[in-house]
Amino acid sequence: MRILGIDLSGAARAPLGRACARVGAAAAGVVIAAGLLQAPAVARITPATYTYGYETGFQGWVPKTDQNTGTPECSPHDSAVALSGAKARDGVRSVDLQAHGENDCGLLWLDRTFNVGTTAPVRLDLSLWVWTADSSVGPGGVNDVVARAGAACETDPYQEVDREQTWIGWPEIGSLGHGDGIPGWYEYRYQATVTPDSSGRVCVSQGMQIVSTFAFIKHYYLDTTTVTFS
Repeated sequence: MRILGIDLSGAARAPLGRACARVGAAAAGVVIAAGLLQAPAVARITPATYTYGYETGFQGWVPKTDQNTGTPECSPHDSAVALSGAKARDGVRSVDLQAHGENDCGLLWLDRTFNVGTTAPVRLDLSLWVWTADSSVGPGGVNDVVARAGAACETDPYQEVDREQTWIGWPEIGSLGHGDGIPGWYEYRYQATVTPDSSGRVCVSQGMQIVSTFAFIKHYYLDTTTVTFS
C-alpha cells in the first residue's frame, strides 16, 4: 500500500515510499487498504479528535529511539527526539527528529496512550506534518515516516535487516524525499482498525526510520499531530 504525501497547498502528490511493511503478528493495528482487506467491525463510539502542537512540551507523547527501547537492533548511533524552536508549522515549537545515519539504520518515534472507552475494535485516523529538505532524486532522501497502533506500546522494536531494513509492525506511510526537492512541511496519514486492551486503551506511535547513510545529524521537524478515534 502507498500513502499520498500532501504539500502545503493541499494538492495530492504522487505515491511516496515503498510498499508498507507487513504487520507482524504482535501488532494489534490493521492497516486499512480499500479493496484489499476486510476491516473488522468497529465499536460505536462518539468520535474523539485530539490535536498536538507541542507548544507546552511533548503533551503526553513519549520520545524513544531503537537505542533506548529494548535491545538495540542497529549499530550504536546518537539519534534523538527533542523539542525545538528552530521550526514550527503552527506556533513556535515542534519536535526535532535528530537522525544520525552513519550506520544506515535507526528508528525514532513518539508513543502516546489513549483511553477510547471500549474494548471493541475502533478506527484510528492519524495525521502528522513533517518538515524535510530531502529530495527523492539526490543522495539521501530515502528515509521514511512510519506509524503504528496497538493495544500496547512497542517495548522492543525488531528490524528484519534482510527485508530492506523493515521494522516489523511499523508500516511506512511516506518517504521523506520529495521529487521537487523543495524544503517544507508535508502531511502524512495513517489509518488502522485497532483492538484496545482490556482497559480500553490504545497506544499510537509516529516517527521515522533511517535507511540512508549520512555521517552527521540530519534534522526533521514534526508538528501538528491529529489523532481521531471513531
